[in-house]
Amino acid sequence: MSSLAYVNGQAKSRRHRRRTLTAVTSALAAAVGLSLPSITAVEAAPGGGTLEPQVLTVAEPLDPSAPTPSQTQIAALAAAHLDAAHVGAASVSVRDLTSQNELFAANPSGSLAPASTLKILTATAALEVMGPGTTLTTTAVFARKDSTSGTVTLVAGGDTMLAPRQGLPGQVMGRAGIGDLAWQAAVELRRQGTETVRVQLDDKIFSGPAVHADWGWSSTTTWGAPTAPLAIMGGRAGNAFDGKTYVADPALTAAGQFSRLLAQYGRDASLGLPLLAVTGQVSRSGAPPGAKQIAVVESAPVRDLVTHLLRESDNTASEALGRMTAVTAGQPGSFTGCTTTVRQALTDLGVPTTGLVMDDCSGLSHSSAVSAATLTATLGLAARPDAGELGTVSRSLPVGGLQGTLTSRFNETAAAGNVRAKTGTLTGVTSLAGIVQTTSGRALIFAVVANPGTSIWTDSARASIDRFVTGLAGLA
Repeated sequence: MSSLAYVNGQAKSRRHRRRTLTAVTSALAAAVGLSLPSITAVEAAPGGGTLEPQVLTVAEPLDPSAPTPSQTQIAALAAAHLDAAHVGAASVSVRDLTSQNELFAANPSGSLAPASTLKILTATAALEVMGPGTTLTTTAVFARKDSTSGTVTLVAGGDTMLAPRQGLPGQVMGRAGIGDLAWQAAVELRRQGTETVRVQLDDKIFSGPAVHADWGWSSTTTWGAPTAPLAIMGGRAGNAFDGKTYVADPALTAAGQFSRLLAQYGRDASLGLPLLAVTGQVSRSGAPPGAKQIAVVESAPVRDLVTHLLRESDNTASEALGRMTAVTAGQPGSFTGCTTTVRQALTDLGVPTTGLVMDDCSGLSHSSAVSAATLTATLGLAARPDAGELGTVSRSLPVGGLQGTLTSRFNETAAAGNVRAKTGTLTGVTSLAGIVQTTSGRALIFAVVANPGTSIWTDSARASIDRFVTGLAGLA
């Protein structure tokens, strides 16, 4: 590890109490900030029934008078767990949430490939630029050719989580349904006496490559779908949409499903309206002049999209939301547009961006580079009591041992049910950035970005990072 630079925060003494409450695991989704109840995790037993509940003690509300860990304590943890050959090059930053002071830094401005911790920056920019309540709309517009025929254009608006048929109210993935859009369109067209239509797709809201040259993409990738402003269930293939295989052209695939359902609903005799036929294959084209909206569906709001992409580390959702953030800011919906917009949003928020290199908005590119200081500064804004809707970022981070990408990490440690953090993993890259409470109740913001450089050491480096964070949780 490189030479260390330290910054002291002020400390006051007071013991922080912990309590144990019982709640179902699903209730954690409604938890706010770091004020979380303890959770009783009930697991299914083999062959049916349930196992004995496992009670995890989760951090209490912050105690502003709790003692701040010293630079010596944190430095000792870093030396014990992060100063090792298998960790490789590393950037480390630990801040005190209350004072926002950086308590410990090891190469804090050193920019390294961050993997998916980059999503913290994208999520923050999306909330700031687009607004937390904004929804992404998918519309169908109609241009009449003559009294009985015309063209229906499916206009993409950035929603990559459309349900394949009816929408799922209350859900994030599948909130809007491509079937609902087709039904609305079919009813309206039949009411107008339209007999035949052809369907086309307008997805030009995004521009440039759909796949980054550094992603090492293939037809069998498990990382996500090519970037598109329209997709069904994140661009996943198959009938169940629950695997990690993806379609090659998410937008055109979704348009094809819309066309098939429009044809099906056009033949539905229960409506008692003239029948409607769909002719030809779906093609790409902008909507004809004078086309009028006949159907619309809306995604979950941005705040919920942010929660999903952080908790599940959804690359497809992150890239699409990054591009929609760019479009909102008047930039192109491209890799260049989204990365420029995210950087500008962070700068406007006062986040230091020295050394920041963004090649994409998901962290899939090895060419991106982020410092630990940029990550902790961003999380510091999101975790402050006066963060407002930016607090969605800190609240959406997975909880150690319980949620999302941290479900299988920190189990049976002092950080279980305590640490909230965003993970990051690529070949030769592992990172973790989040918030953890000490035993005395002091909240620490941390980020560790490690580039061991080879896949052989990635798991070992990740384990060292987890031990470091567990050590932070155990500080008095």
